[in-house]
Amino acid sequence: MTLHPQVQSRSRARFLADRIRTFIQSEAVLTIAALAAIASMAAFPPVLDNLPAYLDAIDLRTIGLLFCLMTVVAGFTRAGLLARARTLLTRGQSGARRIVLLLVTISFFASMVVTNDVALISFVPLTLLLLQHAAPRTLIIALVAQTVAANLGSMMTPIGNPQNIYLYSTFNINLGTFLATLAPYGILGLAASLLPCVLIPNEPLAANELRETSINRQLLAIYSVLFALALACVGRIVSWELCTLVTIAACLAFDCSVLRHIDYSLLATFVCFFIFVGNLKHVDALVTALQGLLAGREVLVSALTSQVISNVPAAIMLSGFTHNAASLLIGTNIGGLGTPVASLASLITLRIYARSGNAQTGRYLLYFLVYNVILLALFLALACVLGQA
Repeated sequence: MTLHPQVQSRSRARFLADRIRTFIQSEAVLTIAALAAIASMAAFPPVLDNLPAYLDAIDLRTIGLLFCLMTVVAGFTRAGLLARARTLLTRGQSGARRIVLLLVTISFFASMVVTNDVALISFVPLTLLLLQHAAPRTLIIALVAQTVAANLGSMMTPIGNPQNIYLYSTFNINLGTFLATLAPYGILGLAASLLPCVLIPNEPLAANELRETSINRQLLAIYSVLFALALACVGRIVSWELCTLVTIAACLAFDCSVLRHIDYSLLATFVCFFIFVGNLKHVDALVTALQGLLAGREVLVSALTSQVISNVPAAIMLSGFTHNAASLLIGTNIGGLGTPVASLASLITLRIYARSGNAQTGRYLLYFLVYNVILLALFLALACVLGQA
């Protein structure tokens, strides 16, 4: 039976509207970034004469380096490395508190290498599996502590999270300076991550069988070499152009499928915010106002801005109006605490937990907000004590 053309038209319109709604819901940050970039074009139109300025505004080194690191992490996952690590690290553990302490510690240190979002994607499901028979309060405390650990552990290295990759590259920060700037916050962060674990009773848990995962040694070797190359790029030993070309060539030659597992929406979000900030720089009155707002208050302003638009966009946006890289590093990293939006990695835990059986999402959000707001205030106080805020 053939539908009436008007009915077909309405069905197509409804289907398109549903697709757009789904995209906006799943890619909210990218949508906001794109709208911001488009709106900023009113101040600096993308006409032919302005196109060189648009291209200059996009930090291709950050885009290329971020692509290489995401490819390596996806490759390690496909090689079975993270799954094997999960199995080995939890073997022989039985008490709830001991398991949670282990998972929180793993999340803290793993996030330094594989980024906070990948650490949570890898280990939050394991937490849900191991604590599926524990009390709801135990599981919620474990997930909150694990999320805090990933967000605070990732601040310790230039490759731990996207804003660090960007700021380290854009401001040409020395590695020693980077580590010295964030070390006090990292040490406090580890203690703050482990502290909630004392509230968990060390009751025995039912054994959970974890399936043994084999390692693809060829893929592991390839991505180990690419990871070393990416680290050399971070250390400015090799150019980002060479690193990107070698990474793409290796993927095309040995593992094409990995290119489907890259978070291209994050790369697109970076491009949109680069355009947005680049266009704002052409509005002299706005530049003067933002520079005045930031002067001497970079830590506080960047931390509070992160609460609304998350710390990655905050780092990109504010970097165009200050040269105080150290304060932006501190503010956007501790700004990952607070609301669930402050660090997009926090939304990963929330999404995974909300989809699990018998999830108490409201209770989780309450625990999350209370502990994160307390920690945000504590870290801002530390910045004041250290004379950095």
